[in-house]
Amino acid sequence: MEQKTKRKSPRLAEKLRKAVKNLNVDVFGYETRVTKNIISYFSKLSKETDLPQDRLVVRIFKDRTAINVAVHNQGRPVKKIPVKELITLFTNSEPSGFFNLEAKVIRGIETFMAEFSEAHNLNVDQLQICIITSHDKVWVKGYKGGNSCQTDPPIPIILTQ
Repeated sequence: MEQKTKRKSPRLAEKLRKAVKNLNVDVFGYETRVTKNIISYFSKLSKETDLPQDRLVVRIFKDRTAINVAVHNQGRPVKKIPVKELITLFTNSEPSGFFNLEAKVIRGIETFMAEFSEAHNLNVDQLQICIITSHDKVWVKGYKGGNSCQTDPPIPIILTQ
C-alpha cells in the first residue's frame, strides 16, 4: 500500500512567513503611548510654529560626534531641539527626575543609527532619522541624501537600544 505524503504549498508557506515576519505585538501598550506622546508633541510644535502638523518633520542626525535634532518644514530647519526636549517628545514628561536619561537616550539613538547604517551599507554621518506624523499615525524613516532607505522600524527601538 502506497503512503500518501503531504505536500506543503510553497505559496501558502511563503505567505505565512511574510505575515509573521511583519507581525508586531505591543503587549504593554508601550508603542501606543509613545505614538500618542509624539502626536501630542507635534501638535504643540504646530501651535508654536503656526505650521500644519503634517508638514513638520523631526530629523535626528549625527554631526561628527554629537547627536543633533531639529524640526524641519519642507526641508528647511524651523527649530533646533535639545536632547532633553527629544525625551519629552517620546515620554510626554520632563526629564528632570530621571537620572542619566539623557545619556541613555543618546546612547540608544547612536546604537540605533549605527545598526541601521550597517544594515543599509551607509555611513552614519550620512543618515538622518525622520519622525513624521499625520492624523493618528507616526512614521520613523531613515534617509540618506533625501532617499528613503527603510520602512518603519518600531518606535521603541530607538529608545531601548
